[in-house]
Amino acid sequence: MTGKKFGLIGNPLGHSLSPLIHRRIMEIAGIDGGYEMHDIPAAELPHLIPKLMKELDGFNCTIPHKTALLPYMGSLDESARLCGAVNTVFRNRGYNTDVAGFQSAGIDLGGKNVLLLGAGGSAHMMAAVCLEAGAGSLDINARSPESAAKLAAHLAATFPKAGTRVTTSSGEPDPTTPPDVILNATPLGMWPEASGMPCSPTLIQPCAVVFDPVYNPTPTRLVLSARKRGARAIGGLRMLLRQAIEAQRIWNPEVPFDVAAIETAVLPEMLLELYKSFPVKILLTGFMGSGKSTVGKLLAAELGIAFADLDAEIEKLARRPIREIFAERGEQGFRNLETKVAESALRHGGSAVISAGGGFPCREENRSLIRSTNTLVMHLDAPFELLWARIADDASRPLASERRKTEELYNVRTPLYSEFCDFAFDASSNPKTVAATIAGLITDVEPYI
Repeated sequence: MTGKKFGLIGNPLGHSLSPLIHRRIMEIAGIDGGYEMHDIPAAELPHLIPKLMKELDGFNCTIPHKTALLPYMGSLDESARLCGAVNTVFRNRGYNTDVAGFQSAGIDLGGKNVLLLGAGGSAHMMAAVCLEAGAGSLDINARSPESAAKLAAHLAATFPKAGTRVTTSSGEPDPTTPPDVILNATPLGMWPEASGMPCSPTLIQPCAVVFDPVYNPTPTRLVLSARKRGARAIGGLRMLLRQAIEAQRIWNPEVPFDVAAIETAVLPEMLLELYKSFPVKILLTGFMGSGKSTVGKLLAAELGIAFADLDAEIEKLARRPIREIFAERGEQGFRNLETKVAESALRHGGSAVISAGGGFPCREENRSLIRSTNTLVMHLDAPFELLWARIADDASRPLASERRKTEELYNVRTPLYSEFCDFAFDASSNPKTVAATIAGLITDVEPYI
């Protein structure tokens, strides 16, 4: 291979977006070079690190070697010193570009009351930035009180003059004192446990800012829940790209980088790669006539993933229309078939947008099924009058034969849709607009500074 040589070390590496990201950044910036992965067990670090430092023009580091690299560095950048970890190496000097990635989110930390969830490597980085920015208070909430105390002691030694009040806690944070800023430094909500949440949504206030560096999936349930409650919420996909750009700047100080152009080109490719390698389901729920099937097809096309309609799959399996299934098996028989079809659709196959029948999320076992899979729930909401105008003459809907009974059903189901969904969308406008709105949320288009 000609040109510069860069790479990523870690163990085990598995599937990583880093080669795609760095190769595309170099291509756009006009850098002649390559980027390869090096899976290195901890026992081989003493032999291989000096060798890689000679052979490579620079490299990144991921778990579990970020702290193990420290003794091999000839010097440390301030970012690595404050965080106590290295994720980028150039000419025997260690850096931590996660700092620049986090700071690019533009979160105002000065004087704010910050809740930090977790006490691991990411927590060290975010805590250091909080103290440097002059946060009013920092509560380190972790499952392990010992880990939280260790991080607090590190901060006290590293920032002896900081004015930030640092406390530690464990268990569910106190909802009576909601924080201004919530920072997630846990893996909760990460694929393949996408249903996880690092804190209760009730802790999130409309005026709060929530940052979740987890990017797989994009968005996480934490990000969706925060936006659902009116808070500003920022996901980790851009941070991943920004820290990679920062690493390239370190390795290639003479090269100008057009961040906006790189983001425009690379972010959609990163998202598509996530969908291909880590299947996630986007489930559309809502009352009859809300446009789930039409919007779902448009959304799937926009995201470049598959589409499935549960009602259509049920009809295919039963070899008869839903009205006939109701007539032959009753509603209970239909619901049992619906659950069977949904379990197959949600647990198997690649990433997909799935439209559900209006009654699907109203069944407890279906809600449990949804939360046991990598599924994000989007509710299409609209006033009953509009929905009735759409479905009144549709003879294929067995539960929409009378207006009064249909409205009663709407009033029963709508609160459940709203409570259970990860985010709700106004489905009153045309399907293209609704699909574009959902796609905008899912692709996390809020710009960083």
